[in-house]
Amino acid sequence: MMSQRLDGHVDSSGECAGIRVQLGIYVFGAITPADRATVVRHLATCPDCRDELAGLARLPGLLLRPPAIAAAFSSDDLAVAPRQDLQQALVSQTLGTITRRRRRRRRLAAIAATALTAAAAAGWATYLAVPAAPSPAASGAVLETGTIGGVTVLTNAEGFTLYWFAPDTATRSDCDASCARHWPPVTGPVTAGRGVPGAIGSITRPGGAVQATYDGHPLYTASLDTAPGQAKGNGLYSGGGIWHEVTVSGAAPPAASPPASYSEGGGGY
Repeated sequence: MMSQRLDGHVDSSGECAGIRVQLGIYVFGAITPADRATVVRHLATCPDCRDELAGLARLPGLLLRPPAIAAAFSSDDLAVAPRQDLQQALVSQTLGTITRRRRRRRRLAAIAATALTAAAAAGWATYLAVPAAPSPAASGAVLETGTIGGVTVLTNAEGFTLYWFAPDTATRSDCDASCARHWPPVTGPVTAGRGVPGAIGSITRPGGAVQATYDGHPLYTASLDTAPGQAKGNGLYSGGGIWHEVTVSGAAPPAASPPASYSEGGGGY
């Protein structure tokens, strides 16, 4: 008998020690039918042993070459050892070498995985520590110009007319609460589009929001304007003061007649 029966091949450590010894005999075709059946059943459920078998596929040709045997054993061993025992010993030695190489590859893979994890963690920490660069949108909306009734006025990017409120100052808005619902402040900061002269700036509103300014006037839109190209809020008295469309110079256009007055309770502003 070249080996014992393999029914109890899995040792206490969980490694397929018995099967690994039999794989070399299985490759040479010298295994007993009963042991061959056991090995075949085991290979069907064990990927590790199948990998071992793949590594031994070229072993028969190697063992049949005298230099391979001479390299593995001394001349004294060759003189006294039967050929079958030499083959069995060489199989065991080869399996041990393969196992050691596989374990070394696994250790290197584990070290590499640990290094990659540490690098990823360091990169993520750096990403969290360094503030993100501002996106193009962070520079604010763009102010444009449009012509309404022969007057060039300031508009937002959607073409809606922008207004300024007479009671405001260059640093303070007097339009708040219900007034701000009818005359929404233009959120800053903003940038000037092509062909827009004048000074662009911003103020801080009472609630802490940033409001854009043009030539020292806090900017607003009007809820009366429902489409681009309208200026329904120009010249109105609402919220305690007169509203003006913003011309490109930032000055109020001359009033040809007394301004209209809208009240919140009278269906207007």
